[in-house]
Amino acid sequence: MPNTASFSRRDFLAASAFACTAAAATTRTARADEPSVEEQDGGPQLIDCHLHINHYDRSIDDTIRHMDGTGTTQAFILPLETGEGGVTLKSETVLHSFFQYPDRIIPFCQTDIRRPDALDRVRAYHLLGCRGIGEQKEHLPLGDKRVEAVIALCDELNWPITIHFQDGAGGYNQGIADHLETYLKRYKQVRMIGHAQTWWANISADVPPPEESLYPTGPVKPGGLLDRLMGDYPNLYADLSAGSGFNALSRDEDFTAGFLERHRKQILFGSDCPCRDGKGENFNGVCYSMQLQKFLKRMIPDEAALADVFFKNAQRALNGPLESSL
Repeated sequence: MPNTASFSRRDFLAASAFACTAAAATTRTARADEPSVEEQDGGPQLIDCHLHINHYDRSIDDTIRHMDGTGTTQAFILPLETGEGGVTLKSETVLHSFFQYPDRIIPFCQTDIRRPDALDRVRAYHLLGCRGIGEQKEHLPLGDKRVEAVIALCDELNWPITIHFQDGAGGYNQGIADHLETYLKRYKQVRMIGHAQTWWANISADVPPPEESLYPTGPVKPGGLLDRLMGDYPNLYADLSAGSGFNALSRDEDFTAGFLERHRKQILFGSDCPCRDGKGENFNGVCYSMQLQKFLKRMIPDEAALADVFFKNAQRALNGPLESSL
């Protein structure tokens, strides 16, 4: 894609549509006789709400291998256009991968919201088949008008948005306690998906300063921001992915059991795992997905509640509460 200030929305649409159509023509012909995921294994559904393709230099085929190894039927693939979090993944790459694996990948988009054409770019990605924004991760405070603008656009498009909350030096979307509820009150249609360190630190009413710890441990103090906001706003979802999610759930299992029960319709399974095979290849033998699956199966004995967390809530977040399927 040309990197010029004069590259218009029309040019962007035409170039992206041509590229995606070409990819679709070649890959769908090759895959036309293959059965769907459900036909292949007949097993239970699992939707991972948080994956990146090139995490630790992983290829799209490696990402599918990870999904196969973890029993993941579909995944939200989240680009990171700016690379500010250490990973750069273009929305166009996600769309190409979607056309390679349309039954497996649910494409999200992301763009640098500091660009003057940011909203036009998101609208273009919407026309090209993206299903949400994420991961929204730039060095901007949560109260910035440009952050609100993309939330408002998701509200208009009936989309979810995955937001990385991280306070402290070099953080992202800082000010969750001051600004998140304002947006929840103002925008009722958008599904906001909370993720990362400061989001999960707020599972407790006792949140240490970010310079002290972004991964607090020990017993959870009841009355945390997450409990209250998720109880008051059904369009707020919690992404369990990465070390921050697992740390929050495992630090106080007695509290976690009640938290999972109270918010069973708003908890999203997600891994943010960079391994290639579901066994920790290239990631010190650790697979976030398998670690979390094992933990949740132990913590949630009710099969219907587990199905909510493993895939039904992802469908609700993707489509809105009135929709029942992808």
